[in-house]
Amino acid sequence: MKNYVVIGEKWKRAIVFTDEHYADLYITKNCIAVCCTKYSAADFEAQFGQHAKKVLEYGLNDYNAQILITINA
Repeated sequence: MKNYVVIGEKWKRAIVFTDEHYADLYITKNCIAVCCTKYSAADFEAQFGQHAKKVLEYGLNDYNAQILITINA
């Protein structure tokens, strides 16, 4: 299941959704002019596992986003 959406090119952040449907919905509505890439949890960890990260929890929202991760590359 690809429910991690990485946003941005230079300053990256990831949003973790409850499922792939919400990730797709978020991309459709919010990633028109912004670079967004979907990852599975395993692919995300393989790509960004060695980077410093800050994890923040989301409250209730329209996209069922659970976590926002800022990635220090």
